[in-house]
Amino acid sequence: MEDSFSVKVKIETATKAVKKPVQRRTALCGLLLSSCADIAKPSDELKIPERLSELILQLLEMEGIKSSYSKGKIKINNIASSDLWNNCQVLFQNAMNGKLTNEDARRILRGAFWSTGYCSDPLKNYRIEFLLPGPEAASLIASALNVLSIHHIKKERGGNTAVYFKNGDDVSDFLGYIGSPTGMMEFENIRAGKDINSKVIRAVNCDKGNTKRLAEAAAARNELITKVMESGMAGKLSPELREAAKAHMENPGASLAELGKMMDPPIGKSGMRHRLDKIAEFAKDLG
Repeated sequence: MEDSFSVKVKIETATKAVKKPVQRRTALCGLLLSSCADIAKPSDELKIPERLSELILQLLEMEGIKSSYSKGKIKINNIASSDLWNNCQVLFQNAMNGKLTNEDARRILRGAFWSTGYCSDPLKNYRIEFLLPGPEAASLIASALNVLSIHHIKKERGGNTAVYFKNGDDVSDFLGYIGSPTGMMEFENIRAGKDINSKVIRAVNCDKGNTKRLAEAAAARNELITKVMESGMAGKLSPELREAAKAHMENPGASLAELGKMMDPPIGKSGMRHRLDKIAEFAKDLG
């Protein structure tokens, strides 16, 4: 089964964007902090997609954290007494005090996305969402997004807090910020294709609308011309107008340009329109 777009992004950011120790450590802090219902008490279980589990276990092992994976969750041993957890507390305080750096914000969001984040399939819609277990975790994510100037919405949902945004530019920027250039490129390609399709559809609908209006106008004009020709009053029209009326009735599907060429001598599109409008005015005067 092919990975979802969201899982592809998580795998990319857990392999290419965490090569330096500081990148790995800060991302793991984002992972741990975003999974805590109470920031003072680290969770010993993390929900992780199976395709991502081996990568996260390796990253934790590099930080000297023993862990195991079972049934969609990573179980962590003695996290509260680790140096990593001390780093987590410092980063959280920095975030709450408005001292979070741009780089730390990107790395925290990267790790938080592994466990609590989700990116919708861009073929369907644009949405990045974090579903967080507590208000402190939600505040951390909101603070990191603020540092990156990403406008977001917070909403309570079933005892959890959802932090999300749906603007296409913000989604694209976010994918770049957390270290997913491939995901960002795929997103932009899909978005560009959708924009082109939307423009084509609007153009087609516009053409259909114009065609319909022209057809309705021609039908109304033909009705008035028929009224004149069948009223016995056609003799009061000038020879040029009678010629135009006859050509219009005999060629109901012809364009104004085509009808103009049938005149003797031929006339242009605007001239033909003028003649037909004069006949329509004459018909209206008949009552």
